[in-house]
Amino acid sequence: MAEDCCSFQLISGAGVLNLKGLESFTRTTNLAQRRLSYAAVAIIGPQSSGKSTLLNQLFRTDFTMMDAYEGRGQTTQGIWIGKGIGIEPFTIAIDVEGSDSSERGQDGTTTFEKRSALFALAIADIVIINM
Repeated sequence: MAEDCCSFQLISGAGVLNLKGLESFTRTTNLAQRRLSYAAVAIIGPQSSGKSTLLNQLFRTDFTMMDAYEGRGQTTQGIWIGKGIGIEPFTIAIDVEGSDSSERGQDGTTTFEKRSALFALAIADIVIINM
């Protein structure tokens, strides 16, 4: 993808914050100097509904996408963020793990799904709900 593009896993599938990755992203993108001159766009929705693909097309990010030839399954685990390319103001795209995944649903809990959706709603200026 573009040389300016950078994405990383902000929160793992186990719910652990990647502080080193956040510091690196902030430094690499000069986020601190932008003060309030940026936008955050998050996407939430069911697993395998094209969330990462949509963000990659809209914001020229490089999130991993499902390969249909390998079959359906969980691709995005946790919460990923990436820098949008060629967009003003500076835009952060937030790719949230899909809901209703069989991989996460095996233990009968939806705690991570609820928390990640709440995180997206709280932090993003715009939330795309992909049906």
